[in-house]
Amino acid sequence: MASLRAKIRHVIGDQRIIRVQRFVAPAARRNLSLLARVYDTDKQRGHGYTTLYERHLAAFRDRPVNLLEIGIGGYDSVTWGGSSLRTWRDYFQFGEIHGLDIAEKRIDEPRIHVHRGDQSDQVYLRELGRRHGPFDVVIDDGSHVNAHIRTSFEALFVDHVRPSGFYVIEDMSTAYLDEYGGGPPGHPGTSMRLVQDLCDDVNRRHWAGPAGRAARPVRAVHVYEKIAFVQRGDVEVCAVPAIQ
Repeated sequence: MASLRAKIRHVIGDQRIIRVQRFVAPAARRNLSLLARVYDTDKQRGHGYTTLYERHLAAFRDRPVNLLEIGIGGYDSVTWGGSSLRTWRDYFQFGEIHGLDIAEKRIDEPRIHVHRGDQSDQVYLRELGRRHGPFDVVIDDGSHVNAHIRTSFEALFVDHVRPSGFYVIEDMSTAYLDEYGGGPPGHPGTSMRLVQDLCDDVNRRHWAGPAGRAARPVRAVHVYEKIAFVQRGDVEVCAVPAIQ
């Protein structure tokens, strides 16, 4: 199916397809799943994530959201990719949408800003956050390499995500795949181990010992099949005595 889509795209041309999508998209703007189908992003077609995105992000829909997505896609052409960026641009009608990719991408459209960089480079990510953040939403749909996921999270979450904003990690099944630096459940250094630690951070402030102060300001963690939504809280300033 993917190869058939590629053949059709090469025959019709990238820009013609995008123009048709943008013509149809306004009718679907209030329904994220339908909008994702218009732009042919795998957030709906391949994974069915859009229902979960609507559950957690619908409150942001009419706000001037600042969103960063890691991973643009469309690697057989510098002018292709960005399906989910267009989806977010239309869903968040007042938002500014940033896309980061290690490959060169040429997407020149209103309210979409493309950055070329490596998600495993913390120095680059922190500078990106300083220049274009803070972000209300960060989505990691990049390499899916577990070390890269953790590096990106540590670089962006605390300093460059607004309180009450969300950091989303997609395709977390790679936590169990050797080729992505994963392993069996409990394997160290994976995205799933990161999420498990973040669950501790939600309530760590209630422990009166040396670890009573939360390392990261996490308000909530929502985990589903292959995807996790981490909501940022306010920075903790002191430990709270444990309840006896």
